[in-house]
Amino acid sequence: MGLLDLFRKPAPVDTIEALDSCVDSHAAFLVQKCIYEYCRARSGILAAKLFKEPSFVAAMDRSRWQNYPICLGHVAVMVEGALRPYAGENVVGLTDGIVAVVERVTAGHEAAAGMEAGFWVAARRRIEERLRQASLAAPRAVKDIPKEDYQTFFDQLPIHESLRGHDFVLVRNNLRVNLCRAYETFVARADLPELARLLTAGSLPAAAPRAGGSPD
Repeated sequence: MGLLDLFRKPAPVDTIEALDSCVDSHAAFLVQKCIYEYCRARSGILAAKLFKEPSFVAAMDRSRWQNYPICLGHVAVMVEGALRPYAGENVVGLTDGIVAVVERVTAGHEAAAGMEAGFWVAARRRIEERLRQASLAAPRAVKDIPKEDYQTFFDQLPIHESLRGHDFVLVRNNLRVNLCRAYETFVARADLPELARLLTAGSLPAAAPRAGGSPD
């Protein structure tokens, strides 16, 4: 990155390809930031040593994969709520378009070794169900979108449950704050009317699987 790059505005999100990338990056950032910040805070002065332990690194990786679909679902619902005012009466078409975004994003990832068979199939199904349900009611406040998944996310953290103590509130607040930040970034960069038009116009590109990789 050159010096001038530091002063350039982020590229606008005004195409389907840009939306796919934006959704994926926000979901990956959300899951990684929440897990890493919690683990660093919980391990304190031992963090540097712990983060080099192979067994802990493996546990972190598994936790990221387990929680990535949760965060992807949060981001997908957030995007649906932001775009719905621009979709007119075609809420179903908008939801279909965002479901397709999720399908393309997940097609670009291969789950880590040891994950159960059908991991992505089940993840896509859960996210679609959540999107369909969300589309039937008024858009939720962004801070409330993660509400139904707090406990699952918390239970899948790579810190043994006997050491988590009363950390649930800390993790909950971290998820809420970081999703709100993702929302602010998204609406600042996105051409909301154009994205809604593209998603409801049936002009979505075919899925193009990318090289598999970790959500980081």
